[in-house]
Amino acid sequence: MIEIIIKRLLEEQSRVAHETMEQPGDGSIFEYGRRAGIYAGLGRAIAVIEETLAQGEEDEEHDKKRRVSRSTYGE
Repeated sequence: MIEIIIKRLLEEQSRVAHETMEQPGDGSIFEYGRRAGIYAGLGRAIAVIEETLAQGEEDEEHDKKRRVSRSTYGE
């Protein structure tokens, strides 16, 4: 499920980039900045998801090690 979400965010980010290059908007700095902000926001959303997943994996690994050490030492 998470892979689908990340894939959709990457697709949307790509779409925004292509749209911005093909049709830069009304030429104003504001419109370009708005589109750049959307692109950056999508990139940050992807990074947050990946960081959260990595942290979850680290936490799971830490929990496994704690369970093993407890069973080994009889705590």
